[in-house]
Amino acid sequence: MKKERFEYVCVQSEQGRDVFVRHPASGEEGQVVSCSDEKVVVRNTGGEQRTWDYRELEEITRSKEEWPRRD
Repeated sequence: MKKERFEYVCVQSEQGRDVFVRHPASGEEGQVVSCSDEKVVVRNTGGEQRTWDYRELEEITRSKEEWPRRD
């Protein structure tokens, strides 16, 4: 993910919007929980939290039907 998209994703997440990312190396996808420095904290489909460098991620879109665990 490019720095500009990382900043956008973080702002959207801070404003309470659902933002989703994929970590291609592991194949995991999840909802952005928070951002700090150059890291993104993500809750995956199993409810576990992961932290990745934004450069390792891709932004994705998910519908409510595809992601039923939304709070």
